[in-house]
Formats: sequence, C-alpha cells, structure tokens
Amino acid sequence: MTPEVRASVAYAEASIGNQPGPSTKEIRMRMSTGALTIAAVFFALPTFAHELTLSVSNIKTVKGDLLVAVYDKEEHYNSNSNWVAVKKVKVAETTILLDFADLPAGNYAVKLFQDENENGQIDTGAGGIPIERYGFSNNAGSYGPPSFDEAKVVVDKATEIEIRLR
Repeated sequence: MTPEVRASVAYAEASIGNQPGPSTKEIRMRMSTGALTIAAVFFALPTFAHELTLSVSNIKTVKGDLLVAVYDKEEHYNSNSNWVAVKKVKVAETTILLDFADLPAGNYAVKLFQDENENGQIDTGAGGIPIERYGFSNNAGSYGPPSFDEAKVVVDKATEIEIRLR
C-alpha cells in the first residue's frame, strides 16, 4: 500500500471510528419519527378513487347473466378490449344495481348486455341486429352503437347512472 492510500485509510478510520454510534434508543426514536411522517403524508393525500354505480333497468325476463364492461379509452371501447372493470352477475330482478369502486377520476363508457342463454356473447339476428337486450351509458345509441364520446360519463366523485336495456 502506498503512503497516500495508507494516509487516506487512516483518516477514514479515524473519522468513522472516533464518532459514537447512535444508541438503540436513538435508532428506535428515528424509526418512529420516520414512520409517523410517512403515515401523516399518506393520510393527508386526497383520495383519487371514485365509485360508479349503475342502475340497470327495463329487464324484461329474469334469466341469464348481465355482462358489463367499463372502458376509459375510445380505442379500447371500439375494440371491446382492455376494459377497466368488468362484471358478470346473475339476473335475479328486473332492476339491478352494480358498483364499480376505486376508479380514478376520468371519462368512462359502459357497454352491457343480458346474456339470456348464457353463451358469453351477444346473439344477433339478420343483419347483425342484437336479439338479446343491451345498453350503453347515457342510454346512447338510438340508431346503432354509440361512439365513446356519446356514451362517456365523467367520474370525478361518486357517480350514479341509469342504463335502460333495449
């Protein structure tokens, strides 16, 4: 070892070795203070998750499943992919309430249908017209499927919407 390196090592050892380490009590106090600081910051932050409640009405027959998808992007809505939330519930009443919790603030569009024969898809007749009941947020789509913009709802607080099956 060169004299310069020996001097640097000796200086480092002297600097570190001559300082008393924290006591167990000091370590615990620092950890407690740190944990309290983190907790205070966490609880002081506003909540960004919101709830979307759907009231699905105009159910004519009490059978099958209700399949519901919630989208936050137009391209996902158009391609029926990458939904933000999805639910499948048994149809047991003529009106069904569904809650989608923990949604970040934003625009959402909902598509749903009543799968009466429980085959997992919306059945269509001649010309591709659905023969199973369906609906969209804002009850949009009087003449064909609505666009994302026509169906979107703003969720920036607890939000309730009604969707009437047709």
